Amino acid sequence: MLGILFIVICAVFGYELVSFLVPDVRRLYVAVSPSGKPLSKIPDVLFKIPAGIITGIAVGSFSGYYVTSLMSLVINGKQRPQGAGASVVALVFCYLIFVLWGRNRKREIKKNPKIPGFDKSVGNTSYYGIAIILFTIISSFLFFYSFRISDGYLINGNTVFSDLAPHTAMTASFGKGSNFPTQYMHYSGDGIQYHFFFYFFCGMLEFLGLPIDYAINIPSILSMVCCFILLGLLAMLLSGKRLTFVLAPVLVLFRSSFNIYSMFVHLREHHYDLKRILGLIVHSFSWYDQSPYDNWGIWSVNVYCNQRHLLFGVSMILILIILFIPHVRRMSISLMKGGYKDFLFSRNAWIPRNSDPLCPVRNLILALILVTVMPFIHGSALIAGLLILAFMAIVSEARLNYLIMATLAVISSFIQTYLFAGSYRKVVMFEVSPGFVSRESTFHNSLDYLIYITGFTLFLTAVFAVGWLIKDLKMRKPIYRFFLVISFLIPLIFAFVFKVSLEMLANHKFVQISLILSDIFVATVLTNLIILPVRLRKGKDLPKLLPLNNDELEEELNKESAKKPLSIPLAAYIPSRILSVIIALVLIFGLTATGITEWITYYNINRYHIDVDTNSELVSWIEENTSPQDVFLTPMWSVNRFFLAGRPAYYGWPYYAWSAGHDTYTRDSVYLWLISGCGGDIDTFVSYCRERGIKYLVFDPEFCDMKNANGKTIYAAEFFASNLKQVAYFPHDNNTIVYQIY
Repeated sequence: MLGILFIVICAVFGYELVSFLVPDVRRLYVAVSPSGKPLSKIPDVLFKIPAGIITGIAVGSFSGYYVTSLMSLVINGKQRPQGAGASVVALVFCYLIFVLWGRNRKREIKKNPKIPGFDKSVGNTSYYGIAIILFTIISSFLFFYSFRISDGYLINGNTVFSDLAPHTAMTASFGKGSNFPTQYMHYSGDGIQYHFFFYFFCGMLEFLGLPIDYAINIPSILSMVCCFILLGLLAMLLSGKRLTFVLAPVLVLFRSSFNIYSMFVHLREHHYDLKRILGLIVHSFSWYDQSPYDNWGIWSVNVYCNQRHLLFGVSMILILIILFIPHVRRMSISLMKGGYKDFLFSRNAWIPRNSDPLCPVRNLILALILVTVMPFIHGSALIAGLLILAFMAIVSEARLNYLIMATLAVISSFIQTYLFAGSYRKVVMFEVSPGFVSRESTFHNSLDYLIYITGFTLFLTAVFAVGWLIKDLKMRKPIYRFFLVISFLIPLIFAFVFKVSLEMLANHKFVQISLILSDIFVATVLTNLIILPVRLRKGKDLPKLLPLNNDELEEELNKESAKKPLSIPLAAYIPSRILSVIIALVLIFGLTATGITEWITYYNINRYHIDVDTNSELVSWIEENTSPQDVFLTPMWSVNRFFLAGRPAYYGWPYYAWSAGHDTYTRDSVYLWLISGCGGDIDTFVSYCRERGIKYLVFDPEFCDMKNANGKTIYAAEFFASNLKQVAYFPHDNNTIVYQIY
């Protein structure tokens, strides 16, 4: 299919672009990792392929949208510009693939013999292959289980239909409609204030022939798998332990929380035995309700199924972090050597090093590309990423690179919010509002809430931070991992201090991003318990201190292999091994117990779903007889087959538009005035609708459910039947009638 081909072209372009801008991935690995010991077990493709897929789709979505928008100026009406836009992008990408491929193959990278290559043994290759296959299977189940087409109906699971309603409408607006200039499909005529480029890409896939479930699910699966690969890669580089490649994503999928323990204690107090408690868990059809909004499942695995673009944004953050960690590590080395004056006054503190084999200018170009396209791919991810990088910049070399990147991100955000919303103030605010959604905005209550919803995660992250700080100081090694822990927690702190949109709950994405990154350190703690870094003492083993790292990290690998692990006698060796594994298993269970039960709840709730007829007569008629730009006056629908036609509603379900920043309070009054017949004045009704492009009225029996305070139906059925032209009637499609207004 053309849709699959378009994804492949974007992914290959992204791969070649990343390969060109990050010419020596192994040097990057060395500059990120505290030692060279684990590098032989880490292949280059763990960065290049997922970073390439994410970059390719991001640039493809960004460029595709603006090229198609320009095409819409000359291709309009029922002729849609998406075909021309997709063709231009595909042809340009194919040309760039050819150019970049040639340059990448001709370029010779001077390999440093001290940097180990990847050991392509069967064991190493199989380990990553099996892990990635498992990530793919899990993500495919998650997304298709709750959102799929079956027997002609689009299945919307009960845990996802609300969030997916506007996302599905946005996708269809580009797949079946022609949403240029772009507007929010549940709230026409007021621009768009929500990051929609991910769903534009999904819409292009639908336009190119993919069914809407595949058009949304395939990019979602790619986002999750790429995010997990990049997360696992960063965990391995920072910890030196290959097991973290799997453990870190597992901790994301099965989040930590004290919910399950609170429920267990509560039920035991009411004399429930263990068998009955387990029965309640297995048959659970509701999320926990122990803290504010818990019953929405906002912290569970369900959040990734509702917000399909979240992990795409996290993937972009991970790429940026990996690109900039070397500068943090280098500054840490300078500080360990006593170079405190270098912290502010050296050339390297502000400007990249001369003849740097890491090619920081090229890396910066990749970072600039990502932050340029991010604002309307995932604005919250961009803010979170900038917050993380801002702290990293403080303890980093080459601060000018950070400044250039942040400046371009802000400029890109201002320009795009002006184009889409008219003003950045409609999209984002930075208002001090402490406490997030905790019941009281005191520090104590906020801390209690945070500990409750995160379980052991933050505690073990703190253990990692303190433990590695002490160890690195003792071994005279750079303490950059301690700085990274603080950096990764900045978005979480920000969420409890500032409000960035009308809905405070939207800040949960900042908390979620910090927790995902914190799982790197939790996985490291668990791995060190499972693979206890001790060995059996043989003879007179004496521990050796590791020599201080050389300034040129890429040229002088830390000879970690020369450092022997702590040696202990046989009498302590076996018991310590057994005890550490037991502690690790107990901690893993404690960390994942709530997440496991939430997977059960996710499975149970989504056995029930809201079905939308993909073969609706109404949808077919709208596609064949109306212009993609025509606005419809409809009931306040959230999920409805109408939105599969890709046409905008004047006033859909108001919560979506309100949470996206639109003034729903004013429009609510206007909407009620319109559907009541404008006081019986047809001329006023038609004139108002004409000014706002509302060309059709869709009568559906749901209108009859809307009543005023006196219990009278608000919708003026007889008035519209007498004064408007009926252009379609569907007795077998919910007795729906379509009226033409002008």
